[in-house]
Amino acid sequence: MKKIFKHKSIALISLITMLFVLVGGALVTKTGSGLGCGRSWPLCNGELIPSNITFELLIEFSHRMVTGVAIIFVGLLCIIAWRHYQHVKETKFFVIITILFFVLQSLLGAGAVLFEQTSLIKALHFGVSLISFTTVFLLTLIIFNFDEKFHTDQITIPRKLRVQYYSLFVYTLIVVYSGALVRHKSASLVCRDWPFCFNDQALQIGHFTIEQWIQMGHRTLAGLLFLWVIGLLIYIWKHHSKHALIKNGWLIASGLLTLQVILGALVVVTKMNTFIALMHALMVSLFFALLSYFILLSRRSAKK
Repeated sequence: MKKIFKHKSIALISLITMLFVLVGGALVTKTGSGLGCGRSWPLCNGELIPSNITFELLIEFSHRMVTGVAIIFVGLLCIIAWRHYQHVKETKFFVIITILFFVLQSLLGAGAVLFEQTSLIKALHFGVSLISFTTVFLLTLIIFNFDEKFHTDQITIPRKLRVQYYSLFVYTLIVVYSGALVRHKSASLVCRDWPFCFNDQALQIGHFTIEQWIQMGHRTLAGLLFLWVIGLLIYIWKHHSKHALIKNGWLIASGLLTLQVILGALVVVTKMNTFIALMHALMVSLFFALLSYFILLSRRSAKK
């Protein structure tokens, strides 16, 4: 019993620290603090403990410290999962993906500091971090014995619904990437109106700047994702209402995405309030993690 409590505690701490890493990375980008420690990594301005403290340095250095803590706990989580939870057949795969993407995430972060990179490459960082967070989330569910508590072995997801989940998974990654590109191209406020981009003038698509195209492209993609998710919710409630986990789980997912859309609008209205912008990134991260769990259930159903 004591060992199980220890495993759950480490899993929960790992998940929380990964969430802070994810949101902290978004904070670094939104505050323009990526070079707060100069072109120096893993040291900060060539120092182990920085001496000349600035706001940007504090943000970047704090993000690196949290990432360091996450490395320790995620490492422990992977060891625990590998040793004690191999009876769940997806465990090994999640452990390997967690390690690979965490290393890739760290290398992309270091590369953004040490070398000049394009916005297209920088935008990959958030997507890679999102996958790292998601695999830690799924390992946490395994350690908390989520499947047995909710009798997921009795759930069979039909092929039509599985295709929807798979397609949404790919499409959500595209939307996430476009949102990260908006931040890295400094395009968050190039359209002062929402949901369109009038900018106090008549809409003239031919006169859009590249940044405005990126912003409106992201809004269009996000809007279609919202309609897709809500439409799928209606379908699930109509045809799969007897499956409480599927129905209630997708209701939560729909609520998270609805909040994400609202917060995206408020980012523009409040002229990129930092807290709202971070919550915007948080909601899509939680939505993607929950969607990934449905992908897991879909893969199990396909093998039955």
